[in-house]
Amino acid sequence: MVDRRRYCYVSGLSLGIPALEELCAQGRPPGLVVSYPAELAHRSGYTDYEAVTRRHDLPHLRAADLDSDEVRDALIAHDVSLLIVAGWSRPAPERLLAALPLGGVGLHPAPLPVGRGRAPIPWTILRDMRASAVTLFHLDRPADTGDIIDQVRFDVEPDVTATGLYDRVARCQTELLVRRIDDLLAGTAPRRPQRGHVSVWPRRRPSDGRVDFTASGRDVDRLVRALAAPYPGAFAMFGGARITLCGGALAEGPVGEAPGGVVAVGPGRVWGVTCGDGTVFVPDAIRVDEGVRADPTSLAMFRPGAFFDEPSPHTPAAARPLPVPGQAPDPESLLRT
Repeated sequence: MVDRRRYCYVSGLSLGIPALEELCAQGRPPGLVVSYPAELAHRSGYTDYEAVTRRHDLPHLRAADLDSDEVRDALIAHDVSLLIVAGWSRPAPERLLAALPLGGVGLHPAPLPVGRGRAPIPWTILRDMRASAVTLFHLDRPADTGDIIDQVRFDVEPDVTATGLYDRVARCQTELLVRRIDDLLAGTAPRRPQRGHVSVWPRRRPSDGRVDFTASGRDVDRLVRALAAPYPGAFAMFGGARITLCGGALAEGPVGEAPGGVVAVGPGRVWGVTCGDGTVFVPDAIRVDEGVRADPTSLAMFRPGAFFDEPSPHTPAAARPLPVPGQAPDPESLLRT
């Protein structure tokens, strides 16, 4: 019987919470929740699932790795037939999936087969995509190659931030799981092989977020938006201090100013940084080193005439535009590279 089949909900990220809450509200709670332990709290988007599992009286296991005896024993103890992965950094192990009667399904915030791989939310913004999707698919090897069950497609606004896109993905995941949970537990979920252009997005490291102010303002703005919370943030060095740009906007700048220079752009102490095309990036919030967010105008260190430190030779490409997978490159972006 469908109602006798139980699933395990796997997620260590905040984007997995809305779907779990809604599944419980719909009378389809998981038989087990697996989430990250506290030692992995440094991962972007980490959240502690203890509050939600307590509220719904759900069995909860914290695990750093799905390929462990502890996880396998818990799946057996709770009579789990299906694994639903809604935010996990490593692929589910093959032997674990093979031991489950219904295998496993995953959610990926990209229009598979475009966007296989890592960091799909930042890459969606960095590649200037105007449409994307969240894909529900059968877990298989290699990672992100399994048959598609369903997709929710959506437009990507030109000024979207990672914060906004993260929230959008969470809503789409909720829609997909609520729509398909009965099919999944009945073993009748559709299978559609992935077809079309394939792209694999590489892993991003914190060092990839260093801003090169010789790039155009559009490219600097794109990098800042792509690495907004819950990601580590785009950063630049100023007098040896690490300045994280939490957000901002572009403005017209003074003619002839060199890239990386601090210039006055508004009343009072409003300032911005000149980019390679003469536009100015005006931050609306920053962090100095590991400090809390601050109003840029409150910090006297940023005075017109000062300059941000020049990046090392290997970092300029981090802020430059990348081609959109499956589309012809923008001629202007080719000129800027």
